[in-house]
Amino acid sequence: MPRLYIVTGAPGAGKSSLLPHLAAYPFGTVDFDELLEHDGSLLDINITSPAANSMWPAYNRLWVKIAVMMLRAGGDVLILCPLTPAEWASASAEISNPPPASWAHLDCADEDRRTRLAARGWMPDQIEEALKDAEELRSAVSREFTTTGRSPTETATALGLWVCGDTE
Repeated sequence: MPRLYIVTGAPGAGKSSLLPHLAAYPFGTVDFDELLEHDGSLLDINITSPAANSMWPAYNRLWVKIAVMMLRAGGDVLILCPLTPAEWASASAEISNPPPASWAHLDCADEDRRTRLAARGWMPDQIEEALKDAEELRSAVSREFTTTGRSPTETATALGLWVCGDTE
């Protein structure tokens, strides 16, 4: 039976940076950001803007449906996303037989997050919001993989071992 793994992480944790390093593993890997254009839009709607928060539940449901479709192929699936388990459960509520998931969170030191997000051009108030998101995820998901002091290859290796060796 194929299994679903979800690695959540606040902005700046390094989720998108891991994608090329996870390609060598025998499971499908996708990132929530992959459907978005460079400006954060999907179907010409900038869903990354707080003004579009009414669109976020539909976007989350879309990802649950994508997970179900990927699992039908018969292999394990790893999704990188910013959701909490409660948000995923809410998105799954309208899906018939949503797959159970094993959860982990990708994290980094707050100073690393500040540096990474500032390099992306984020404003200080946006960075502070990402720090709050990171704190919430630390409380919501106990299994942690850190990117602080590790290369993307090292972090991907740790995630690969978790997915390939987990028997949950």
